[in-house]
Amino acid sequence: MSRVTRACLLTALALLSGEIDAQSPAATNVHQDDSAKTSSEDIYGRETPYGCVFGYLKSVGRGDYAEAAQYLDTRRSPSQAQDLARQLQVVINSEFSGDLNELSRVQAGTRRDGLPENRERVGTIQTASGNFDLLLSRVQKQSGPPVWLFSAETLEKIPAAFEDAHTNLAERFVARSLPPAFRERRILSLPLWRWAVIILGLIVAIALASLVTRALIPLLRAPLRRLSAEMGDHYLVKLRPPLRLLFLAIAIWFLGKMAVSVLARIFWARVAWVVAIVSLAWLLIQFSNIVNDLRSSHLQRRNASIQIAILGLAHRVFKLLVVFFAAVMLLNGAGVNVSAMLAGLGIGGIALALAAQKTIEDLFGGFALVTRKAVRVGDFCKVADKIGIVEDIGLGAIRVRTLNRTVVTIPNGKVSQMELENFSMREKMWFHPRFGLPFSTSPEQVRSVLVQVAHLLKSDPRVENESARIRLVDFGPSSLTFEVFSYVTTPDYVAFLEIQEDLLLRIMDIIAAHGITIAMPSQAAYLISDKPSTASGPRPIHDEYSRATISAATKAT
Repeated sequence: MSRVTRACLLTALALLSGEIDAQSPAATNVHQDDSAKTSSEDIYGRETPYGCVFGYLKSVGRGDYAEAAQYLDTRRSPSQAQDLARQLQVVINSEFSGDLNELSRVQAGTRRDGLPENRERVGTIQTASGNFDLLLSRVQKQSGPPVWLFSAETLEKIPAAFEDAHTNLAERFVARSLPPAFRERRILSLPLWRWAVIILGLIVAIALASLVTRALIPLLRAPLRRLSAEMGDHYLVKLRPPLRLLFLAIAIWFLGKMAVSVLARIFWARVAWVVAIVSLAWLLIQFSNIVNDLRSSHLQRRNASIQIAILGLAHRVFKLLVVFFAAVMLLNGAGVNVSAMLAGLGIGGIALALAAQKTIEDLFGGFALVTRKAVRVGDFCKVADKIGIVEDIGLGAIRVRTLNRTVVTIPNGKVSQMELENFSMREKMWFHPRFGLPFSTSPEQVRSVLVQVAHLLKSDPRVENESARIRLVDFGPSSLTFEVFSYVTTPDYVAFLEIQEDLLLRIMDIIAAHGITIAMPSQAAYLISDKPSTASGPRPIHDEYSRATISAATKAT
């Protein structure tokens, strides 16, 4: 048995335990002390149609017919009322048609069924002699609040319907074949024979789901490969667990239809509903993961980084929507008023937006980064003072792998507001060296150097011809200053470094061929004596009148 199968079995048993606990006397609270209830509450939970019907079904499920008689609007003696409660149980379990989950959970009941205000329709009883409605009536007792009870007019028809009702095959088998220990001994308010049926039913459902899934995967292989030739078996294996869980839900639903009591049928229908919603959500998420992987690999071969980032964001949003709608459907199936809940979320939307302002800002910041095509996954960027490769653009933040191999996470809201320099979007790179030649260089040498370096730049196929130039731009403090301006036609930084190195060495060869050396920045300082000269004309510099100090400082270009 696989891990998924075991998990499904444990989940079903856990849900069953919860339902059984709900049927236990401690959960229904029918034996609570009256002091624990307020004057506006009924100790049997009969304030609503839903509470009346399910309270009765739980009572007869435990075999407590004295308590079940409290849900009947009858003036019969206690023993006759208990017999009538037992007959009503048989009629409902075998002949009832309707949806008990649709019963009203408010004290006033349903006002749209065309019945008087003190009447509520539960469903239909179908017998050989004819059909009739199963009705509730709202009765005001001598003390306490108004309560809902099975109506007197319905109870008058129950004995005849009981005579016409067919006995369940399972009940006849239990009554005739099983020993009393299996029929009378109970665990968590259920007899042993029901536990055996539950466990056997789950095993059969799991086995059927596994067999159907194994047979379905080969049938899906051909149509899925028509969608994409890259759809391999390793992708199909990912679909197997959610498909197995989906067929398990279908098997549970069919087996639940054969349950003895209507309460058990409702319970197993709920279990099947929960498992089906979870399996469908899981199946959609797994299928979206497969589509995302296949589409991303196709876009990577086309170097479409922008589309990959958009696809990643859309994939995350889709999975969030699947989880949201699955949660809404589960809540709706549990009886939660989803419309009122969503309306409450709308009213509290302003407060939620204020509380999650930064989160929303990061979310829209991520969409802005992708839609403006400012950055892509794999780009080499400078974000504020961080330089590195963008590894992921998420809904809330981007991840940057820095040059020292650390990972920096920056919120999208901040990235959209700060300066972002994308080096990977360069289609060419700037070659812009500056160098100096000594003042002793003659004008003829300067002109020759300018001509030869310009010819070098324009004749090299790796350099953009239109922008290439070299000019004498300044008489510097210690040298003649030359500026080279050109673009190297490569976006690859490593290739640019190789080309730059080669061009610089060839420029040095041109300068050396003219017998010139590149000037080093230097500075001369002269100290002159303050004593006046007594001779006419320039006076020779002697140690007693002046001292001259010449110093040179060299720094790297």
